[in-house]
Amino acid sequence: MTPSPQDPWALLDAARRVLVVHAHPDDETLSTGPLVADLTARGVHVELVTATRGEEGEVVPGAIAEDDDRPLDEVRAAEIDGATRALGLADRHLLGTAPALAAGAAPRRYRDSGMQWIREGLAGPSDTAGEDSLTRRPLETEVADLLALIASTGPDVIVSYDDEGTYGHPDHVRTHHLARAASAESSVPMLEISEHGAVRELPGTAAAVTAALRCYRTQLTVVSADDAGVLVRHVGGQDQLVPFAAGFRTAATDARS
Repeated sequence: MTPSPQDPWALLDAARRVLVVHAHPDDETLSTGPLVADLTARGVHVELVTATRGEEGEVVPGAIAEDDDRPLDEVRAAEIDGATRALGLADRHLLGTAPALAAGAAPRRYRDSGMQWIREGLAGPSDTAGEDSLTRRPLETEVADLLALIASTGPDVIVSYDDEGTYGHPDHVRTHHLARAASAESSVPMLEISEHGAVRELPGTAAAVTAALRCYRTQLTVVSADDAGVLVRHVGGQDQLVPFAAGFRTAATDARS
């Protein structure tokens, strides 16, 4: 029996291959770490595509050794590699790099657009986003690259942000529109991350999620962990509880916007 399109967990329980679509390194753990850890522990093939390399983020003081001369994007690549191993992901990709690249296109780099705080808990666009940033590139180009990856990996379900982009980061919002458009064109159902959706407790993911979060030394600090989840402190000083749970709602796929 085909699961109801209104039941996100029925879609996930039936899926054998899942594609998780995020904007920056660490988003896959902060927003979907418990889901990914639960799916992979159950033998589901989960792949990740990240739209940018997180070049514009701040760095936790002391997280990079003084004699480490790697560019920040290389440091963050090493962090996401560690996190994806901890979560059990089968593979990870960068949008604009094959196989997440439209046929015949030259490789392209979507840069982190940056952000600024509008008010507590709500981000908005940065004044410094360049022409090669994710939010300034043509959406059609980004969709074509994601569709190439969908064709290559054959997911049963796509998972990404809701239209608020969790806290309004412009790259998160753009990634929502990108994933939604690709879902509509490929007819692969999309689930949106939402604490107001159908929530499932996932306590068995604690060890994997905590280990993955500890990989992101440049971006956050693990403060504590207990049965409720992992408390992290972001580089800007904001505290966030990452619960061992996940909530989703089924996305509409009737428009590109």
